[in-house]
Order: sequence, then structure tokens, then C-alpha cells
Amino acid sequence: MKKFQFSLARLLNFQQQNLKREKNLMAQLMEEKREVESQKTKVESQLGEIHAGMEEEIEKGTTIFQIRAFTTMIENGKSQLEGIKRKLQIMDTELERQRQVVIEVSREVTKLEKLRDKKLEEYRYAEAKEQEDRVSEHVAGQFVRQNVS
Repeated sequence: MKKFQFSLARLLNFQQQNLKREKNLMAQLMEEKREVESQKTKVESQLGEIHAGMEEEIEKGTTIFQIRAFTTMIENGKSQLEGIKRKLQIMDTELERQRQVVIEVSREVTKLEKLRDKKLEEYRYAEAKEQEDRVSEHVAGQFVRQNVS
């Protein structure tokens, strides 16, 4: 019997490579999101420091110009924070879309792997049957030769 060969092996290989590529893209998106979240944390920390500095200056007694400067820095920080939050929302949407792509490609790979496994099982069954038939023929041949002699 000839060696087992899965007829859709090239398609399976292509889908496996595609799955790997999509997973890498998803990992890259997740890394970018972590970086943006890190920026968000940094801006929030800076805003906290500015607030604390402003409170300290107000307690000491300061000029209106310094208070305006602190207020401007706080407004800029809040604006920056809003931009980061919008970016994170967009990234969450992209990540969800990519997650769906990975799930779909993974399903395709799983289907092909199950089909390959089923075909391999059928091949092994046919191979065992063929081997059994050969043994039966051999035994029957010996039996006939013994009775003829």
C-alpha cells in the first residue's frame, strides 16, 4: 500500500501559516495597546503631580499667572488624556476584530486537521485490512499446500 498523503496538506500548511501570521499581528496590537496604556498612566501621574504642585503653590500664596500656568498645563494634560482614551477605544475595536479573525482562521485549521486525522484513520484501517487479507491468503495458501502434499 502506498504511503499516506493528505490531499489538502498544502491548504492546511497555508492556513497554519496564516494563523501564525494573524496571531503575530494580534500580539503586535496588544503590545501597542500596552504602550498606549503606559502613556495614559504616565499622563495621569503627571496630572497628579501638577495638581499637587498647584495646591502647594496656592497654600504658599502665588500669583494669578502661576495659577493660569498650572491650569493650562492641567487642561493640556486632560486633552492629551482624552486623546489617549479615544486611541485606546479604537485599539480595543481593532483588537476585537483581530480576535475574530484569529478565531475564524483557527476554526479553519482545526477543520482541516480533523479531516486529516479522519483520513489518516481511514488509511490505517485500510492498511490493517490489507495486512489481514495478506496474512489470510498466506495461511490459506499454506493450508492448501499441506493438504495437497
